[in-house]
Amino acid sequence: MVEKFHQNLNGNKGYEKPKGNDLHFKINHYAGQVKYEAEGFIDKNRDTLPVDLIGAMRLSENELVRAIFDGDDDDMKAAKKGRQKRDAANARKNLRKSMKKAAKAQARAKKTTVGADFKKSLIELMAEMSNASPHFIRCIKPNHLKQPSIFQDDLVKKQLRYCGMLETTRIRKEGYAYRPTFKDFIERYKVLGYPFSSKPPHNSSACAHILEKAKIEGWQVGKTKVFLRYYHADELNEKFLPFPLSARVLQKVVRGFASRAVTKRLRETAENERNAVEKLMRKAEKGLDDINSVMLALIDEDNARPSDFFTKKKVEPKDYKDPKMKKIAKKAQGKKGFTRAASVKWFKEVEMKKGSGVSSAGKFEEWFHGVITRRKAEELLGGKEPGTFLVRVSESRFGYSLSHVVAAGRRIKHYMIDQTPEGQYQVVGNRKLFPSLNELVQFHHTHKIVSEDPVCLVHPCGQHDEHDDRMELVDKKTRNMLS
Repeated sequence: MVEKFHQNLNGNKGYEKPKGNDLHFKINHYAGQVKYEAEGFIDKNRDTLPVDLIGAMRLSENELVRAIFDGDDDDMKAAKKGRQKRDAANARKNLRKSMKKAAKAQARAKKTTVGADFKKSLIELMAEMSNASPHFIRCIKPNHLKQPSIFQDDLVKKQLRYCGMLETTRIRKEGYAYRPTFKDFIERYKVLGYPFSSKPPHNSSACAHILEKAKIEGWQVGKTKVFLRYYHADELNEKFLPFPLSARVLQKVVRGFASRAVTKRLRETAENERNAVEKLMRKAEKGLDDINSVMLALIDEDNARPSDFFTKKKVEPKDYKDPKMKKIAKKAQGKKGFTRAASVKWFKEVEMKKGSGVSSAGKFEEWFHGVITRRKAEELLGGKEPGTFLVRVSESRFGYSLSHVVAAGRRIKHYMIDQTPEGQYQVVGNRKLFPSLNELVQFHHTHKIVSEDPVCLVHPCGQHDEHDDRMELVDKKTRNMLS
């Protein structure tokens, strides 16, 4: 066999003939030179078992062993018979018969060598791999010590060479390692040669145009793919780098703008909701103040009534002498009842003509106020010295309310000023009558309203803010009455 190798392969670069007549030869693989010892090659390649071993296995008492070595019914009978009778003569006889049958079977069977079996298995493996898409993972051992952080260069280099990685890398470097299709190449690198919004065709001309614009050299364009060397991908990616950076800046600006717009909208919504809640609370507070004022006025009125008011015969409603007053009072007794508008109308059409709360100069007196609640009056008088007072138009009846600081510590008393049918004024609970509201106030400058009060009406309480609460009591012609 070795002589045939020397005759047929002498002069081949991959084959090296030994010096002398030694039974070995050398093959120059890509991973290095490998020496093969030829002694015993043919016998090992036949890979046949001795006939006596096959004959003995056929006589085995184990059915599986007999089946592996193609034992027949005669062998099975001989094995069972031998189990009963253990004499050497019968054993040798059965063994010789089994060996003859094994020799005949080997002669009839087609013999295959180890090399043929190996070649067949390789062909079958390649057929299986061609029907799939296999991926190989090559594990490189960094050292023989099985310790971390130890990297032996020679060992790793040998492994890379023997598994063909270095040769594969060399071949790929010399050829075109990167081979994208026209579609993949244009979709990725289109912006290097065309406007972003354009749609170039997926053909060789468009790919060549992109590469020329990018100033890439050493490339080739095929029928369906672009052939690029291993370093071309890095060059294209480097030229492509400014575009994602610019896109990142644009995204940052747009997202910031969108976030600010959303934040502004949320703040405006929150502000509107807050204003609506404040408006609702102010409206509710005003409504509660109005109800509270009416209730307190009714309580004051009940307190001022005599104890037998509800037991004695009911007094008919006031029969006002003034026709205008009579008409307004009759209207107030309708379905809607007494309203703030009725009180304002009463003052404009009746009381203003009498000069109630108006000074000799034609202006409202400082102590005179419009239709305000009891709480508002207490806020105006809060912290004032004893003797401070104000008169306000009542909202629940045709009359006035007098609020008076009688002592320090925010002690305030409230009195109702009512009108008789004849048009005279009196403090409810006090029998003295006055022809006008101004004279009533003037009288109590020096006389206490009730004897228990420590002070008289001394200091008038005026307006405390820019909004004048008497504004609704005047019109354009009488607005000059506001001080």
